[in-house]
Amino acid sequence: MISAKAKIILGDNILIGPNVSIITGNHCFDIVDKPMIQIDEEKEKLLENDQDVIFEGDNWVGCGAVILKGVTVGYGAIVGAGAVVTKNVPPYSVVAGNPAKVIKMRK
Repeated sequence: MISAKAKIILGDNILIGPNVSIITGNHCFDIVDKPMIQIDEEKEKLLENDQDVIFEGDNWVGCGAVILKGVTVGYGAIVGAGAVVTKNVPPYSVVAGNPAKVIKMRK
C-alpha cells in the first residue's frame, strides 16, 4: 500500500489478496518549466494529487489488483484479480479489467 498525504480507510471484514497496490497519491506533473524530479512535492504538489481510498466493508480484492487515488469500494463489492480501479465501485458489484468495469452484481 502506498499512501502519500491521504489515507487508506478500511471498513470491517476486508479480504485483500497478494500483490495488491492501493495508491492514494500521484506525483506532481503539472509544472512544466522544470524536470519532474526537481519538483518539491511538499511545497508545489496540488491537493488533488493525494486522495483517500475507502473500503466500506465486506470487500474482497483479488491478487494483483491496483486501486488508485480517490476510489471508494462500496460495501460488499468485489475487485477481480488484476483489475485497475480508477473510479468508484458500486456496492455489491463485481468489477474486473483495465480499467475496471462492473461485470455483474452480487444481488
